[in-house]
Amino acid sequence: MEPLISSDDQLAPLFQKRPTNYQPNVFTESRQEFTELEKKIVTLVVNQIGHMSLKGSTKSGANLIFNVPFSELTKNNHKQIADAAESLQSKRLAYRDDVKKEFHYMTPFPSVKSAMIDGRKVIELIMFSAVVPHFAELGQRYTKYDIDVMLSMSSVYSQRMFEIVSMYQSRGQYQFAYKVDRLMEILNCPNQYVFNDFRRNALLIAQRELKEKANILLDWTVQKEGKRIVALDFAIKTDRQIAIEAVKQDQQQINKMSINEAVTTAWQLMKSYKLKSWQKDIIISDHSLLETFYRIDSELANGLRTNVKNPTAYLVKSLGIDQQKALKVKVKPEPKATQSTLSLFSPGSTVRSGSAKSISAIFGDMIMNE
Repeated sequence: MEPLISSDDQLAPLFQKRPTNYQPNVFTESRQEFTELEKKIVTLVVNQIGHMSLKGSTKSGANLIFNVPFSELTKNNHKQIADAAESLQSKRLAYRDDVKKEFHYMTPFPSVKSAMIDGRKVIELIMFSAVVPHFAELGQRYTKYDIDVMLSMSSVYSQRMFEIVSMYQSRGQYQFAYKVDRLMEILNCPNQYVFNDFRRNALLIAQRELKEKANILLDWTVQKEGKRIVALDFAIKTDRQIAIEAVKQDQQQINKMSINEAVTTAWQLMKSYKLKSWQKDIIISDHSLLETFYRIDSELANGLRTNVKNPTAYLVKSLGIDQQKALKVKVKPEPKATQSTLSLFSPGSTVRSGSAKSISAIFGDMIMNE
């Protein structure tokens, strides 16, 4: 019999989708039996309960009632949602630790039904009070992720790996490891899967979607016992991390240049901007401005400076020459025989270029043209 709503139950506030989800790490690492669409419904529930938890507004010992609009899931496929709701009602969460000899299996949603709220078709879900803490108790460590990225995932394995990756990113960790059997259990892989099935149907799909939809590069290396793969060492990088690494590589390359090479390369890079001749002369004639030019150009190329609509105007303003007028600047020629290097960046600084060609590419062209 379907549980009845009582006066002791707590009705969640009117649905309002927030951009960020918050959930306990223990939930992130639980084995979840949800399909892709069921997981999206659960994600929207987590969206609501996570923000209730942050506000401390969950009521102890009370069942929680959520209303998720159909429109957040599909425009007109009622049957698809009805099928997902029917199967969601019986799906379980599983926490199992054979080392500690502990386990806990639970069905989070004893009641899932359709309803009309203020003229909107919604899914009404009741969550048992005993289950609420598994979704609501964030503690000091919890998983945080972008809900729109999660909802864009087309595979349940991608959804789950996105949660796991986000959990480690929330901790500031970009490397982590799992036993293969443990990770396959968390992802609810079929029992008959061997590693090649797991790699092809779960890991590679998740890797592709994380790159395409979350701008996260996920890679792994294997640990073996004999010929058997027993564990995976994961490494994750965001676009920003990759950009910073490229910036550091360019910094190292620039610091190896002679002064003549640094000036010649700057002239090449300045072709990508609509700078006036006198502005170029000012940049080249001032060591400090030349250093700043390399830094700004580098950051633009690698995406560290976002939402820059006019790179030339941004560069000129960053150099502090946007208010200057044409001046006669005499550039001091460098001695032809000098081989001294020019340290344009202080140790540990980060830079790289938003221009058409990278520094390494420019050097390649210079070598080819010699």
